Amino acid sequence: MNFVDVAIPSPLRSTFTYKNNTGELLAGKRVLVEFGKRKLVGVVTTDKSDFEGQYKIKDVLQVLDEKPTFNDIQLITIERISKHYMHPIGVVFEVFLPTMLRKAKTQLDLNKYSSNVCDLDINEANFHKLTSDQESCLEGIKDNNGESVLFGVTSSGKTEIYKHYIKSLLLAGKSALVLVPEIFLTPQIYDDFKKNFNDSVYIHHSGLTELQRYKIWLAAQDNKPKIIIGTRSAIFLPIKNLGAIIFDEEHDQSYKQQDGFRYDARSLAKIIFGDLAKIIYSSATPSLSTLKNAKDNLIQRFSLKKRISKSPMPQIEVHPINKKNLIGGISHELIDEIKKNDEKGNQTLILLNRRGYAPVFLCNSCGWIAKSNCCETSLVLHQSVRRLKCHRCESAWAIPDACPSCGAKDFSYKGIGTQQVEEAIKNIFPKTEVIRIDRDSVSGKTRREKSTTTLKNLEPRILVGTQLLAKGHDFKKISLIIVLNLDFGLFGADIHLQEQTAQLLIQVAGRAGRTGMDNKVYLQSRVADHPMFNLIQTGDYELVANEILKERKKLDLSPYIDVVYLKAEDANQARLRKFLVDAKKYLSKEHLEVYGPFEAPITKVGYKHRMFCIIQSSKKAIMLKTINEFVAYSDKQKKEISNWVIDIDPINTS
Repeated sequence: MNFVDVAIPSPLRSTFTYKNNTGELLAGKRVLVEFGKRKLVGVVTTDKSDFEGQYKIKDVLQVLDEKPTFNDIQLITIERISKHYMHPIGVVFEVFLPTMLRKAKTQLDLNKYSSNVCDLDINEANFHKLTSDQESCLEGIKDNNGESVLFGVTSSGKTEIYKHYIKSLLLAGKSALVLVPEIFLTPQIYDDFKKNFNDSVYIHHSGLTELQRYKIWLAAQDNKPKIIIGTRSAIFLPIKNLGAIIFDEEHDQSYKQQDGFRYDARSLAKIIFGDLAKIIYSSATPSLSTLKNAKDNLIQRFSLKKRISKSPMPQIEVHPINKKNLIGGISHELIDEIKKNDEKGNQTLILLNRRGYAPVFLCNSCGWIAKSNCCETSLVLHQSVRRLKCHRCESAWAIPDACPSCGAKDFSYKGIGTQQVEEAIKNIFPKTEVIRIDRDSVSGKTRREKSTTTLKNLEPRILVGTQLLAKGHDFKKISLIIVLNLDFGLFGADIHLQEQTAQLLIQVAGRAGRTGMDNKVYLQSRVADHPMFNLIQTGDYELVANEILKERKKLDLSPYIDVVYLKAEDANQARLRKFLVDAKKYLSKEHLEVYGPFEAPITKVGYKHRMFCIIQSSKKAIMLKTINEFVAYSDKQKKEISNWVIDIDPINTS
């Protein structure tokens, strides 16, 4: 074989042919090649004996692997993923490689690193006895050969069920992958599993060092049974003898990558592992698509309708704030509720899904509003560091001494963020510990571990934070929850918002009263008569989901029709619109409906305007074939705009 096709991490949707002078078969191995003026690490996808092209072929500069990093099945699977997501194959190969293997390092260079997997050591004493309902779910999952969804109310003991299930897998020589939506949750679930499975538990996420992730990649390939707990990127680990993949909080949008290679870990699991591993979705608020698939008998459903400790479900009450004065964004009545709860020695959780101090910083003299130069968004005031930050590109500016428009020095701010709520609550309750949990306060390993430890404390305290606090935490002493600024989620133009808002509210309500104490949840709103509140106040997510599904079916919306978004961006808005209009003409064929172009909710990011088209069809195969033809056609044309992407399994229009 004199030639090889190499997948190179570039935006081009093709492999590239190089000359192989080694006399060896190289398929599946990493090689160093010259690409333009750069030297890049690529993966050989095919060995071939001849080349029919007219251009001069470059030589493979160096073979980095002694034995293939990817076997034949993996090569086929990755090519299939590239075609499914219509994404450059070299970029797809790259995400399957740990960072250390993306560099020009040979296997000989890396042989000094190893990861020894311990023999199985299960601590039987730390398993809880299952209730009859839990036992029924466990046996059902064991007997089911397809996908399962474990739909249980908050605090119903879902984790204990899949711990028992994983134990049976490990004893049979199989491994398990447990995925969680946030890095912030990994220490909590890791510590919990260590109590049962000791050193057979590993953790994987982007917050680890390159070397730590490489060692986990090595451990994954060991034949010994193990558990790997990780965020969505752990789906790319080559885990030997994998018996099950469990998606904890499966509804969470964090399982979808929102930029670059826009994969959905839930869909990807089926492509990568197929029937080799069982897939189990677990949530108190499953996604609408999962519930529909369960109704259509494509997924087997197992339900837990009672809390494990017989704790009462939270009482949810809508609290209108029209024409009321607020302190730190909270009404006087709810401040009184916090005071009563604090005096009882209990904990309070205040949820506001907006970090920073205030979302708008303005000049009182001329009305100038601080906006990002590169993004069409207002800069958020971060009072603690005296900076104005863009939450889209994370750029930051100093607070100006004078207004750049009129020269006045009369500034103020509008709206509230978690930092402002934290400050107000500390002033009102100076003797009570107030803890803020958001991306600013938990970024970095040390802060993350400290925050996780802090949350376990049972002393009276008030927690203030974003949706990070609504995800999977087992709070023992929270009996009062207040949700602020939730109205936007009821009215946004994006159809996904209503589902996500309902899930967030039911999830955060589920953090209350988990140990049997009386509990209350207040939803502070200026639209207290919104019909969605009547459903949410029942605390019955299935009732809420069924109503949304009924409406979606009536309007022929997802998940009753397949939807793909064509998203694009460019510095020139007219050029961007022309590209999408031309794309719409190409795609508007029989069985396809194309809407748009529309401006994205955030119209400009990184100096580039953003727009999108919605493509939908009841005939998925025809739709994907047509989109593939469009992609192939567009790749042959002269590049018109800076970037465009096909978003399969979209969860928002951003």
